Amino acid sequence: MNSIMEKQYPVFQLYQKMRMQLLDVVNDEQLALSLPNIPTLGELCVQIGEWQHSYVESFKTFKQDFEYRHPNAAELVASTDKLRTWWQQLDADLEAAVSTLSEEDIETKLVDKGGWEASLRWNLDIMKECYIIFFTKAWVYLKAEGIATPESWDHWVA
Repeated sequence: MNSIMEKQYPVFQLYQKMRMQLLDVVNDEQLALSLPNIPTLGELCVQIGEWQHSYVESFKTFKQDFEYRHPNAAELVASTDKLRTWWQQLDADLEAAVSTLSEEDIETKLVDKGGWEASLRWNLDIMKECYIIFFTKAWVYLKAEGIATPESWDHWVA
């Protein structure tokens, strides 16, 4: 087991669990929630998945861009089950990508982020920050619609 998997990944998995908790408190209909001039909750959920895809690829290729768009996004935005299945696959893909890194990779490789670089440890931290931003946005949707937030969110996000 490499040092990222040993030291960082267990905490990172808590953030992944929090993301799944969102799907426990909303239904398919509520994914269509929108506020003026911003994406629907379902679109926000697809976006965080597309971003995670970008991070998965960055741990494999050491390059990152955010150009990927899921080919079935229109189906995902309206289905908690499809989002959950996709997110679970992304989580498995990320764990596989990070767990295959050698200690030499961790110590020497950088991710080219298009104009700047991040160490592999920092890259995972940046992804965690993407989750925090996602949770904060989703929290606004839930509060605006009077939907109870997952209990742990009130401690981590609010």
